[in-house]
Amino acid sequence: MLRRLTCLLVLLFQLRAQNASFPLESVSLEGTTLSKEFVLEIAGLRIGSSVDKAAIETACAKLRDSGIFQSITYRYAPGPKRGFALTLLVADQSMLTEATLDFPGVDENALWQWVASQYPAFNHKVPGNEAAQQFIAKKIEAHLGAQLEGQHVAARMEEELYPRRRMLVSFQPETLPQVAAMTFTGQHELTSEELAGLLKKIVGDRGYTERGFRELVEFNLRRAYEEHGMYRVRFPSITSQKVSPTSLAFTTTIEEGLKFTLGEVQFVGDNLPLDAMVKAAKFKKGEIANWTQIQQCVRDSEIPLKRTGYLDASGRPERLLHDNERVIEVKVSFALGPLYHFGQLRLTGLTASQEAQARKLWKLQPGDPLDYAYPSDFLRTFFQSVDSRQFAKFNAAMAKGGGDHTMDFNLTFEPKAK
Repeated sequence: MLRRLTCLLVLLFQLRAQNASFPLESVSLEGTTLSKEFVLEIAGLRIGSSVDKAAIETACAKLRDSGIFQSITYRYAPGPKRGFALTLLVADQSMLTEATLDFPGVDENALWQWVASQYPAFNHKVPGNEAAQQFIAKKIEAHLGAQLEGQHVAARMEEELYPRRRMLVSFQPETLPQVAAMTFTGQHELTSEELAGLLKKIVGDRGYTERGFRELVEFNLRRAYEEHGMYRVRFPSITSQKVSPTSLAFTTTIEEGLKFTLGEVQFVGDNLPLDAMVKAAKFKKGEIANWTQIQQCVRDSEIPLKRTGYLDASGRPERLLHDNERVIEVKVSFALGPLYHFGQLRLTGLTASQEAQARKLWKLQPGDPLDYAYPSDFLRTFFQSVDSRQFAKFNAAMAKGGGDHTMDFNLTFEPKAK
Protein backbone atom coordinates (compact mmCIF):
# COMPACT_ATOMS: atom_id res chain seq x y z
CA MET A 1 0.00 0.00 0.00
CA LEU A 2 2.85 2.40 0.92
CA ARG A 3 4.62 1.63 -2.33
CA ARG A 4 1.49 2.30 -4.34
CA LEU A 5 0.96 5.55 -2.45
CA THR A 6 4.55 6.69 -3.18
CA CYS A 7 4.14 5.96 -6.87
CA LEU A 8 0.87 7.87 -6.87
CA LEU A 9 2.49 10.89 -5.23
CA VAL A 10 5.32 10.85 -7.80
CA LEU A 11 2.78 10.63 -10.59
CA LEU A 12 0.77 13.51 -9.18
CA PHE A 13 3.96 15.55 -8.82
CA GLN A 14 4.93 14.91 -12.43
CA LEU A 15 1.45 15.83 -13.64
CA ARG A 16 1.57 19.09 -11.69
CA ALA A 17 5.12 19.74 -12.89
CA GLN A 18 3.98 19.79 -16.50
CA ASN A 19 2.97 23.43 -16.04
CA ALA A 20 3.92 24.36 -12.48
CA SER A 21 7.31 25.66 -11.35
CA PHE A 22 9.19 24.26 -8.36
CA PRO A 23 12.62 24.91 -6.88
CA LEU A 24 15.43 22.79 -8.29
CA GLU A 25 16.50 20.98 -5.12
CA SER A 26 19.16 18.63 -6.52
CA VAL A 27 20.80 17.40 -9.72
CA SER A 28 22.56 14.06 -10.09
CA LEU A 29 24.55 12.92 -13.14
CA GLU A 30 25.00 9.52 -14.75
CA GLY A 31 27.29 8.58 -17.64
CA THR A 32 29.70 11.53 -17.90
CA THR A 33 33.21 12.33 -16.72
CA LEU A 34 32.40 16.03 -16.50
CA SER A 35 31.74 17.59 -13.13
CA LYS A 36 28.24 18.55 -12.10
CA GLU A 37 29.26 22.21 -11.96
CA PHE A 38 30.28 22.28 -15.61
CA VAL A 39 27.22 20.38 -16.79
CA LEU A 40 24.96 22.80 -14.90
CA GLU A 41 26.89 25.73 -16.39
CA ILE A 42 26.38 24.42 -19.93
CA ALA A 43 22.72 23.65 -19.23
CA GLY A 44 22.10 27.01 -17.59
CA LEU A 45 20.67 25.39 -14.43
CA ARG A 46 21.18 26.63 -10.90
CA ILE A 47 20.29 24.82 -7.68
CA GLY A 48 17.49 26.63 -5.88
CA SER A 49 16.13 28.36 -8.98
CA SER A 50 12.52 27.85 -9.96
CA VAL A 51 12.08 25.50 -12.96
CA ASP A 52 9.34 23.58 -14.72
CA LYS A 53 9.37 20.79 -17.29
CA ALA A 54 9.83 23.23 -20.17
CA ALA A 55 12.87 24.76 -18.45
CA ILE A 56 14.38 21.30 -17.94
CA GLU A 57 13.87 20.43 -21.60
CA THR A 58 15.44 23.74 -22.61
CA ALA A 59 18.45 22.90 -20.42
CA CYS A 60 18.75 19.48 -22.08
CA ALA A 61 18.59 21.13 -25.50
CA LYS A 62 21.54 23.35 -24.52
CA LEU A 63 23.50 20.24 -23.55
CA ARG A 64 22.69 18.64 -26.91
CA ASP A 65 23.54 21.79 -28.86
CA SER A 66 26.96 21.96 -27.23
CA GLY A 67 27.97 18.82 -29.15
CA ILE A 68 29.87 17.64 -26.07
CA PHE A 69 27.49 14.77 -25.40
CA GLN A 70 26.38 11.82 -27.49
CA SER A 71 22.93 11.63 -25.88
CA ILE A 72 20.95 13.32 -23.10
CA THR A 73 17.83 12.11 -21.29
CA TYR A 74 16.43 12.97 -17.89
CA ARG A 75 14.02 12.01 -15.18
CA TYR A 76 12.71 13.91 -12.16
CA ALA A 77 10.92 13.22 -8.92
CA PRO A 78 9.80 15.22 -5.86
CA GLY A 79 12.60 16.18 -3.50
CA PRO A 80 12.46 16.24 0.31
CA LYS A 81 11.33 19.88 0.17
CA ARG A 82 8.72 19.24 -2.54
CA GLY A 83 10.95 20.67 -5.28
CA PHE A 84 12.57 18.96 -8.28
CA ALA A 85 15.11 16.17 -7.80
CA LEU A 86 16.54 16.01 -11.32
CA THR A 87 18.66 13.18 -12.75
CA LEU A 88 20.50 13.80 -16.03
CA LEU A 89 21.47 10.67 -17.94
CA VAL A 90 24.33 11.87 -20.13
CA ALA A 91 26.54 9.88 -22.52
CA ASP A 92 29.88 11.46 -23.42
CA GLN A 93 31.01 11.52 -27.05
CA SER A 94 32.80 8.29 -27.91
CA MET A 95 34.22 9.42 -31.29
CA LEU A 96 37.15 11.71 -30.54
CA THR A 97 39.58 13.31 -33.00
CA GLU A 98 43.21 14.15 -32.31
CA ALA A 99 43.71 17.86 -31.70
CA THR A 100 46.39 20.46 -31.19
CA LEU A 101 46.46 23.93 -29.63
CA ASP A 102 48.40 26.31 -31.87
CA PHE A 103 48.67 29.70 -30.19
CA PRO A 104 51.91 31.66 -30.69
CA GLY A 105 53.53 32.47 -27.38
CA VAL A 106 51.26 30.13 -25.39
CA ASP A 107 52.60 26.94 -23.77
CA GLU A 108 50.59 24.19 -25.45
CA ASN A 109 51.14 21.66 -22.64
CA ALA A 110 49.94 24.10 -20.00
CA LEU A 111 46.88 24.93 -22.10
CA TRP A 112 46.06 21.22 -22.54
CA GLN A 113 46.35 20.79 -18.76
CA TRP A 114 43.73 23.48 -18.35
CA VAL A 115 41.45 21.89 -20.98
CA ALA A 116 41.78 18.46 -19.33
CA SER A 117 41.05 19.94 -15.92
CA GLN A 118 37.75 21.24 -17.25
CA TYR A 119 36.91 18.33 -19.56
CA PRO A 120 38.90 15.21 -18.52
CA ALA A 121 38.13 13.25 -21.70
CA PHE A 122 39.55 16.00 -23.91
CA ASN A 123 43.28 15.48 -23.48
CA HIS A 124 44.83 16.09 -26.91
CA LYS A 125 41.52 14.86 -28.31
CA VAL A 126 38.15 16.50 -28.94
CA PRO A 127 34.76 15.36 -30.30
CA GLY A 128 34.69 15.08 -34.07
CA ASN A 129 31.58 17.25 -34.52
CA GLU A 130 31.69 20.94 -35.37
CA ALA A 131 29.33 22.01 -32.57
CA ALA A 132 31.61 20.60 -29.86
CA GLN A 133 34.70 22.10 -31.47
CA GLN A 134 33.08 25.53 -31.62
CA PHE A 135 32.02 25.13 -27.99
CA ILE A 136 35.59 24.29 -26.94
CA ALA A 137 36.96 27.14 -29.07
CA LYS A 138 34.79 29.64 -27.20
CA LYS A 139 35.90 28.24 -23.84
CA ILE A 140 39.58 28.53 -24.86
CA GLU A 141 38.93 32.04 -26.13
CA ALA A 142 37.47 33.06 -22.78
CA HIS A 143 40.34 31.40 -20.90
CA LEU A 144 43.14 33.06 -22.93
CA GLY A 145 41.44 36.45 -22.84
CA ALA A 146 43.84 39.31 -23.48
CA GLN A 147 46.56 36.97 -24.81
CA LEU A 148 44.56 36.72 -28.05
CA GLU A 149 44.72 40.48 -28.55
CA GLY A 150 41.10 40.68 -29.65
CA GLN A 151 41.20 37.64 -31.97
CA HIS A 152 38.63 34.86 -31.96
CA VAL A 153 39.61 31.19 -31.73
CA ALA A 154 39.01 29.02 -34.81
CA ALA A 155 38.86 25.21 -34.99
CA ARG A 156 40.26 23.95 -38.30
CA MET A 157 40.63 20.40 -39.63
CA GLU A 158 44.16 20.00 -40.97
CA GLU A 159 46.42 17.29 -42.36
CA GLU A 160 49.67 17.06 -40.45
CA LEU A 161 52.63 15.45 -42.23
CA TYR A 162 55.26 15.60 -39.49
CA PRO A 163 56.12 13.73 -37.29
CA ARG A 164 53.49 11.37 -38.72
CA ARG A 165 50.74 11.75 -41.24
CA ARG A 166 47.38 12.29 -39.58
CA MET A 167 44.25 14.41 -39.62
CA LEU A 168 43.70 16.61 -36.59
CA VAL A 169 41.72 19.58 -35.34
CA SER A 170 43.84 22.67 -34.77
CA PHE A 171 42.59 25.34 -32.37
CA GLN A 172 44.32 28.55 -33.37
CA PRO A 173 43.83 32.31 -33.70
CA GLU A 174 41.36 33.19 -36.42
CA THR A 175 44.13 34.95 -38.37
CA LEU A 176 47.59 33.41 -38.07
CA PRO A 177 50.67 35.66 -38.05
CA GLN A 178 53.00 35.66 -41.05
CA VAL A 179 56.72 34.93 -40.99
CA ALA A 180 58.58 38.23 -40.64
CA ALA A 181 62.10 36.85 -40.20
CA MET A 182 64.02 33.56 -40.01
CA THR A 183 67.32 33.05 -38.21
CA PHE A 184 69.40 29.90 -37.73
CA THR A 185 72.06 28.77 -35.29
CA GLY A 186 74.52 25.86 -35.49
CA GLN A 187 74.67 25.70 -39.30
CA HIS A 188 77.96 25.26 -41.19
CA GLU A 189 77.29 23.33 -44.39
CA LEU A 190 74.62 25.77 -45.56
CA THR A 191 74.54 29.48 -44.80
CA SER A 192 71.67 31.24 -43.06
CA GLU A 193 70.92 33.02 -46.33
CA GLU A 194 70.70 29.71 -48.21
CA LEU A 195 68.45 28.16 -45.57
CA ALA A 196 66.17 31.19 -45.42
CA GLY A 197 66.04 31.28 -49.21
CA LEU A 198 64.86 27.66 -49.35
CA LEU A 199 61.98 28.42 -46.99
CA LYS A 200 61.01 31.81 -48.45
CA LYS A 201 60.11 30.09 -51.72
CA ILE A 202 57.40 28.19 -49.87
CA VAL A 203 56.29 30.48 -47.05
CA GLY A 204 54.48 33.03 -49.23
CA ASP A 205 51.60 34.83 -47.55
CA ARG A 206 50.51 31.90 -45.40
CA GLY A 207 50.12 32.28 -41.66
CA TYR A 208 52.18 30.04 -39.39
CA THR A 209 52.38 28.56 -35.93
CA GLU A 210 55.46 26.94 -34.42
CA ARG A 211 54.03 23.53 -35.36
CA GLY A 212 53.40 24.62 -38.95
CA PHE A 213 56.85 26.16 -39.24
CA ARG A 214 58.49 23.00 -37.86
CA GLU A 215 56.75 20.94 -40.54
CA LEU A 216 58.06 23.39 -43.13
CA VAL A 217 61.59 23.00 -41.78
CA GLU A 218 61.46 19.21 -41.54
CA PHE A 219 60.25 18.73 -45.11
CA ASN A 220 62.51 21.28 -46.77
CA LEU A 221 65.68 21.89 -44.79
CA ARG A 222 66.06 18.18 -44.03
CA ARG A 223 65.84 17.47 -47.74
CA ALA A 224 68.50 20.09 -48.44
CA TYR A 225 70.87 18.57 -45.88
CA GLU A 226 70.26 15.04 -47.20
CA GLU A 227 71.33 16.30 -50.63
CA HIS A 228 74.69 16.98 -48.89
CA GLY A 229 74.74 13.46 -47.41
CA MET A 230 73.86 14.68 -43.89
CA TYR A 231 71.21 12.21 -42.73
CA ARG A 232 71.58 12.77 -38.99
CA VAL A 233 70.61 16.44 -39.13
CA ARG A 234 68.36 17.55 -36.28
CA PHE A 235 66.35 20.67 -35.53
CA PRO A 236 66.11 20.38 -31.74
CA SER A 237 64.64 23.81 -31.15
CA ILE A 238 62.30 26.03 -33.12
CA THR A 239 61.06 29.09 -31.27
CA SER A 240 59.04 32.11 -32.28
CA GLN A 241 58.97 35.68 -31.10
CA LYS A 242 56.18 38.12 -31.83
CA VAL A 243 57.38 41.05 -33.94
CA SER A 244 53.96 42.61 -34.32
CA PRO A 245 50.37 41.47 -33.78
CA THR A 246 50.43 40.00 -37.30
CA SER A 247 53.99 38.65 -37.64
CA LEU A 248 56.48 36.29 -35.99
CA ALA A 249 60.25 35.84 -36.13
CA PHE A 250 61.39 32.18 -36.02
CA THR A 251 64.73 30.92 -34.73
CA THR A 252 65.80 27.38 -35.68
CA THR A 253 68.66 25.54 -34.00
CA ILE A 254 70.46 23.04 -36.24
CA GLU A 255 72.69 20.06 -35.43
CA GLU A 256 74.05 19.03 -38.81
CA GLY A 257 75.72 15.68 -38.08
CA LEU A 258 78.19 13.75 -40.27
CA LYS A 259 78.28 13.20 -44.03
CA PHE A 260 77.53 9.79 -45.52
CA THR A 261 78.70 8.23 -48.78
CA LEU A 262 76.67 5.74 -50.84
CA GLY A 263 77.45 2.06 -50.30
CA GLU A 264 75.72 -1.03 -51.69
CA VAL A 265 72.35 -0.80 -53.42
CA GLN A 266 70.17 -3.93 -53.46
CA PHE A 267 67.17 -4.51 -55.75
CA VAL A 268 64.51 -6.83 -54.33
CA GLY A 269 61.72 -8.37 -56.43
CA ASP A 270 60.78 -11.33 -58.60
CA ASN A 271 61.92 -11.69 -62.22
CA LEU A 272 63.62 -8.31 -62.38
CA PRO A 273 65.77 -7.42 -65.42
CA LEU A 274 68.58 -6.60 -63.01
CA ASP A 275 71.39 -5.86 -65.46
CA ALA A 276 69.28 -3.38 -67.42
CA MET A 277 67.94 -1.79 -64.23
CA VAL A 278 71.37 -1.32 -62.67
CA LYS A 279 72.69 0.14 -65.93
CA ALA A 280 69.76 2.57 -66.15
CA ALA A 281 70.04 3.63 -62.49
CA LYS A 282 73.69 4.80 -62.58
CA PHE A 283 74.08 4.91 -58.79
CA LYS A 284 77.21 6.83 -57.76
CA LYS A 285 78.69 4.46 -55.18
CA GLY A 286 81.45 5.85 -53.01
CA GLU A 287 80.33 9.44 -53.54
CA ILE A 288 78.38 11.72 -51.18
CA ALA A 289 74.94 10.11 -50.79
CA ASN A 290 72.64 12.76 -52.26
CA TRP A 291 69.17 11.40 -51.44
CA THR A 292 67.46 13.41 -54.18
CA GLN A 293 69.82 11.87 -56.73
CA ILE A 294 69.34 8.41 -55.23
CA GLN A 295 65.56 8.73 -55.60
CA GLN A 296 66.01 9.78 -59.23
CA CYS A 297 68.25 6.76 -59.79
CA VAL A 298 65.50 4.54 -58.40
CA ARG A 299 63.00 6.11 -60.81
CA ASP A 300 65.43 5.56 -63.68
CA SER A 301 65.83 1.91 -62.66
CA GLU A 302 62.06 1.44 -63.05
CA ILE A 303 62.17 2.23 -66.80
CA PRO A 304 63.54 -1.14 -68.04
CA LEU A 305 61.07 -2.91 -65.73
CA LYS A 306 58.11 -0.89 -66.98
CA ARG A 307 59.16 -1.72 -70.55
CA THR A 308 58.59 -5.42 -69.82
CA GLY A 309 54.86 -4.74 -69.39
CA TYR A 310 54.69 -3.77 -65.73
CA LEU A 311 53.50 -0.20 -66.27
CA ASP A 312 52.62 0.33 -62.62
CA ALA A 313 55.91 -1.00 -61.25
CA SER A 314 57.51 1.17 -58.58
CA GLY A 315 60.54 0.93 -56.32
CA ARG A 316 60.47 1.84 -52.64
CA PRO A 317 63.93 2.71 -51.30
CA GLU A 318 64.85 1.99 -47.68
CA ARG A 319 68.08 3.29 -46.22
CA LEU A 320 70.40 1.75 -43.67
CA LEU A 321 72.90 4.11 -42.04
CA HIS A 322 76.26 2.82 -40.80
CA ASP A 323 77.46 5.61 -38.54
CA ASN A 324 80.92 4.19 -37.85
CA GLU A 325 81.73 3.87 -41.56
CA ARG A 326 79.62 6.92 -42.50
CA VAL A 327 78.07 4.83 -45.26
CA ILE A 328 74.45 4.50 -46.33
CA GLU A 329 73.19 1.28 -47.93
CA VAL A 330 69.95 1.29 -49.91
CA LYS A 331 67.48 -1.56 -50.35
CA VAL A 332 64.94 -1.00 -53.11
CA SER A 333 61.83 -3.22 -53.03
CA PHE A 334 59.86 -3.33 -56.27
CA ALA A 335 56.11 -3.80 -56.50
CA LEU A 336 55.30 -4.94 -60.03
CA GLY A 337 51.54 -4.56 -60.28
CA PRO A 338 49.60 -6.19 -63.16
CA LEU A 339 51.23 -7.26 -66.42
CA TYR A 340 49.95 -5.21 -69.38
CA HIS A 341 49.67 -6.54 -72.92
CA PHE A 342 49.66 -4.92 -76.34
CA GLY A 343 46.30 -4.80 -78.13
CA GLN A 344 46.39 -3.27 -81.60
CA LEU A 345 48.12 -0.62 -83.68
CA ARG A 346 46.17 2.20 -85.32
CA LEU A 347 47.82 4.34 -87.99
CA THR A 348 46.44 7.68 -89.20
CA GLY A 349 47.74 10.04 -91.90
CA LEU A 350 49.92 7.64 -93.93
CA THR A 351 49.57 6.71 -97.59
CA ALA A 352 48.72 3.09 -98.38
CA SER A 353 52.34 2.26 -99.19
CA GLN A 354 53.63 4.04 -96.08
CA GLU A 355 51.15 2.17 -93.89
CA ALA A 356 52.18 -1.14 -95.46
CA GLN A 357 55.82 -0.31 -94.74
CA ALA A 358 54.95 0.72 -91.17
CA ARG A 359 53.08 -2.50 -90.42
CA LYS A 360 55.94 -4.52 -91.89
CA LEU A 361 58.42 -2.85 -89.55
CA TRP A 362 56.18 -2.99 -86.45
CA LYS A 363 57.31 -6.00 -84.39
CA LEU A 364 55.06 -5.83 -81.32
CA GLN A 365 52.29 -8.43 -81.68
CA PRO A 366 48.82 -8.49 -80.04
CA GLY A 367 49.09 -10.22 -76.67
CA ASP A 368 52.80 -9.45 -76.23
CA PRO A 369 53.88 -7.86 -72.93
CA LEU A 370 53.48 -4.12 -73.43
CA ASP A 371 56.61 -2.06 -74.03
CA TYR A 372 55.28 1.45 -73.44
CA ALA A 373 58.34 3.04 -75.09
CA TYR A 374 58.34 0.81 -78.19
CA PRO A 375 56.78 3.48 -80.48
CA SER A 376 59.92 5.64 -80.04
CA ASP A 377 62.11 2.74 -81.16
CA PHE A 378 59.74 2.03 -84.06
CA LEU A 379 59.73 5.63 -85.31
CA ARG A 380 63.53 5.74 -85.42
CA THR A 381 63.48 2.61 -87.62
CA PHE A 382 60.52 3.80 -89.71
CA PHE A 383 62.15 7.12 -90.55
CA GLN A 384 65.20 5.33 -91.90
CA SER A 385 63.05 4.23 -94.84
CA VAL A 386 60.48 7.05 -94.88
CA ASP A 387 61.56 10.72 -94.93
CA SER A 388 60.26 12.36 -91.73
CA ARG A 389 60.53 15.80 -93.31
CA GLN A 390 57.36 15.20 -95.29
CA PHE A 391 55.34 15.33 -92.07
CA ALA A 392 54.42 18.54 -90.24
CA LYS A 393 54.21 16.55 -87.06
CA PHE A 394 53.67 13.04 -85.78
CA ASN A 395 52.55 11.65 -82.46
CA ALA A 396 52.30 8.33 -80.62
CA ALA A 397 49.65 7.87 -77.93
CA MET A 398 48.63 4.97 -75.75
CA ALA A 399 44.94 4.17 -75.21
CA LYS A 400 42.99 1.56 -73.27
CA GLY A 401 42.43 -1.56 -75.31
CA GLY A 402 39.62 -4.08 -75.46
CA GLY A 403 40.66 -6.32 -72.56
CA ASP A 404 41.78 -5.97 -68.97
CA HIS A 405 45.28 -4.47 -68.77
CA THR A 406 45.41 -4.24 -72.56
CA MET A 407 46.69 -1.08 -74.24
CA ASP A 408 46.58 0.05 -77.87
CA PHE A 409 48.93 2.41 -79.69
CA ASN A 410 47.63 5.22 -81.90
CA LEU A 411 50.26 6.67 -84.25
CA THR A 412 49.16 9.85 -86.00
CA PHE A 413 51.05 11.50 -88.87
CA GLU A 414 50.19 14.92 -90.30
CA PRO A 415 51.60 15.47 -93.81
CA LYS A 416 52.94 18.91 -94.66
CA ALA A 417 50.68 21.07 -96.78
CA LYS A 418 51.73 21.16 -100.44
